[in-house]
Amino acid sequence: MIDRSLRAPATALIRSVVVALVTATVLVSCTGPGRSVESFCEQLVVVTGPGGAEVNFAPGDPARLDALVDELELLNERAPADIDDVTTDLFTFFADYQRGTRDERRTLLVENEERLLDISTVLDAYALRECGVFLQRTVATVPPTASASGARTSG
Repeated sequence: MIDRSLRAPATALIRSVVVALVTATVLVSCTGPGRSVESFCEQLVVVTGPGGAEVNFAPGDPARLDALVDELELLNERAPADIDDVTTDLFTFFADYQRGTRDERRTLLVENEERLLDISTVLDAYALRECGVFLQRTVATVPPTASASGARTSG
């Protein structure tokens, strides 16, 4: 028979071990095996490369927005802790935008313009620093036009 004076410390020790195991399990499940800088960067290269939604769908195509939201969800699922807040905000914004009506979308854009600029700045810097990926978009080059004299000009 176990001495009653030993029961309380043993019970406390068992509780501490159980709490530690549960905490570790929760942390591992929240972090997930895919949440790493490497996994995030691999996905970032995919979504910003020739297979990404921005390249494969024309602006205004509803399928482009659906594909973009899917890509952002995958990116968010792989984001390490140091960029997770940013990817969560970005995914949440575009998921809300996707579900919104035309008027709701306009309102979302107006209300979140500054926030989106901040998110973009942080994500751009992170992508360059951690992944070696330059995310800045360039303005499309204006195609040359014919002048009145028939000479080709640009801009």
